[in-house]
Amino acid sequence: MEKTLELAQNRTFSAIVEVGTGCGAIAVSLALNLPQARIYATDISSSALRVALSNCRRHGVTDRVRLLAGDMLDPLAEPVDLIVANLPYVRESALSWTSTLGFEPRLALDGGADGLEKIRRLCLQVSDKLRPGGHLLLEIGEGQGRAVTTFLRGLFPSARIELAPDLGGIDRVVSLALPPRRKGGS
Repeated sequence: MEKTLELAQNRTFSAIVEVGTGCGAIAVSLALNLPQARIYATDISSSALRVALSNCRRHGVTDRVRLLAGDMLDPLAEPVDLIVANLPYVRESALSWTSTLGFEPRLALDGGADGLEKIRRLCLQVSDKLRPGGHLLLEIGEGQGRAVTTFLRGLFPSARIELAPDLGGIDRVVSLALPPRRKGGS
């Protein structure tokens, strides 16, 4: 969220999507902090979307946040300026020994064998859903920075890709910025 607001200080986002919105906290915060932007929030879980709708109502942003049921970027009808995602990134093996997942359903945590299954799937969808000059902000797990940035560099060789640490100094957010469309080009 902080990285999104930092980016928004230097440019205007007209359309933003939060992928895997869960309870909708980020989508609601984006709507409250960036009133000029249309916010889309996707989730595969209908129960999560019901909670997100309740939170949108509670904060008075139902007219600004459009909740979309579906997998990742599939339900998004138009390209956007910014994609924000906090997808499951926990390795499957780490979940098997966890005695309790707390309030989180396994679906919200399980990132597959290496923790990157859903992250890779999202990255493969980005080129069709992100406008030229757009940004992707993706939360990752500890030790996943090199793998994710390498994967993204293969998909988007001309993009600017950076890692941002969390407060503990662990690389936590991958930021990808597509180059703007060239003047006179397509």
